[in-house]
Amino acid sequence: MDINNTLYSLNHQQEERHTQEFAERLKMPYADLSGYPFTDDILEVIPADQILRYKVMPFLKIGKNIKIGLLEPTNQETLNYLKSLEKPEGVTFIPSVISNSSFLYGMYIYQKRQQQKQQSPGQQTALEKDNLSDQIKNLVDVGKAAATVNVTKTFDVIMIGAIKVGASDVHLEPGESEFLVRYRIDGVLKDAAKLPMTHYKGLLQRIKFSAKMKMDKIGEPQDGRFSITLADQRVDLRVATMPSAYGEGVVIRLLSQDKSMQRLERLGFRPDALAIIRQAITRPHGMILNTGPTGSGKTTTLYAILLEVRKPGIKIITLEDPIEYRIEGVEQSQVDPEGSYTFADGLRGTLRADPDVIMVGEIRDTETAQIAVQAALTGHLLLSTVHANSAPAVYTRLLDIGVKPFLLAGSLNLIMAQRLVRTICPKCVEEYQPPEPIWQEIKQSLLPILNRLDDKIKQRLNGQMLLKRGRGCTECANDGFVGRQAIIEVLKPNTEIETLVARQATQAEFFDLAVKQGMITMEQDGLIKVLEGITTPEEVWRVTKDN
Repeated sequence: MDINNTLYSLNHQQEERHTQEFAERLKMPYADLSGYPFTDDILEVIPADQILRYKVMPFLKIGKNIKIGLLEPTNQETLNYLKSLEKPEGVTFIPSVISNSSFLYGMYIYQKRQQQKQQSPGQQTALEKDNLSDQIKNLVDVGKAAATVNVTKTFDVIMIGAIKVGASDVHLEPGESEFLVRYRIDGVLKDAAKLPMTHYKGLLQRIKFSAKMKMDKIGEPQDGRFSITLADQRVDLRVATMPSAYGEGVVIRLLSQDKSMQRLERLGFRPDALAIIRQAITRPHGMILNTGPTGSGKTTTLYAILLEVRKPGIKIITLEDPIEYRIEGVEQSQVDPEGSYTFADGLRGTLRADPDVIMVGEIRDTETAQIAVQAALTGHLLLSTVHANSAPAVYTRLLDIGVKPFLLAGSLNLIMAQRLVRTICPKCVEEYQPPEPIWQEIKQSLLPILNRLDDKIKQRLNGQMLLKRGRGCTECANDGFVGRQAIIEVLKPNTEIETLVARQATQAEFFDLAVKQGMITMEQDGLIKVLEGITTPEEVWRVTKDN
């Protein structure tokens, strides 16, 4: 006898017994839908998002009468919703009380039928705006709104809030009695709301259903995606769940399709760095690689380059995981690394399609790297990303994953490395005098490139010891920062660097030579922006010191 099946059976029996007793107290019918033979027509009576919102499950239609299970039979909003459907649809709902297991089983069957009908990645959900969109303008408003709405509107509040404050990710972290809602804004996680765990189950079910995840799988990670709309703005959501001590944690990445992609000149690059990048992308073949951690703006930079090289007569193909933004005039293909369509497979197929420019989302293995190098050597301009700590470190990374030194030496046009730093809020910016050690460290870092600095920056270094920072105001949620800007280092290959490639030198040797030849590091680029009043030294060192 399987002890797990036995325990499940006992728990299920107990749950159904409690639900039946609850129905008797309410003097309502009770129904056990576990294993119920749902038909396709009954599952189409109520839209999926409303089934999830109101926690109802239609299960039997007899003429104009529809038997429907209610998970929350005393919820007046649910009863009002059903009443509002009866006259327009010409039906009568006959409610029964059902257990959570019955509801989940119904959702499982519905999801399975939907997947059989179409294999699209997730669905599209319109957020219930009501007055929420007008009420929510900052983090404080999110917390207030989330504390006052009912369970069914919790998702809407969280996502409207995320869109309004410009969050890139939403984190839902369950605890013993409360769950925490946090937004990643400008690269930093910020608490938005604490809500009772009684809200969490319904919220999690709605997200998992919309993302076409398995409703009954809770012991292992899952991934999915769907999209939402708010005032005609469409936002694609990538959803990841992870088991934790108090339930499944959720991370939602927001990808706005209405957000305009940035041009190269608007990314905040130094004029000399921008000139080097533009020179490299005018070459008809070779590799341009960008490196940095997740969320450092690598893909945004590559998209900006694609916009720069896109023109009539040029065929561009991208291989992405996932496709973050649609670009008109560019063939974009989404790979499935866990399935049968990897970056290497896509790259092989792409080369047969006669492209001029190829973008590969990431070079992460030997096979992809070797094909990418061959593409760059045979007349294609190839853009991609690699995981490394700095521009010089890309060489050792590619050598480590198996690229032959003699091939690598002739295939690279340019290597970039970047991070994103938060920019000072313009509404509450103020001048201040930094501590002497900080000022001296700034001067010491910039001393090796003094002859390459703009005259205004030199004057700042030799003048009064003053920097800028954000005081904190309602516009920036008392943070002192609004928005982000890239800091970058660019490395052009030359004969000396290729000599190091040939003998497979160490990362330190590549870095020392690049600095000796005048490469401005990410830290130095950031400190230049500090002297320009764009960011703070603490912010620059936050993203560069440990790299």
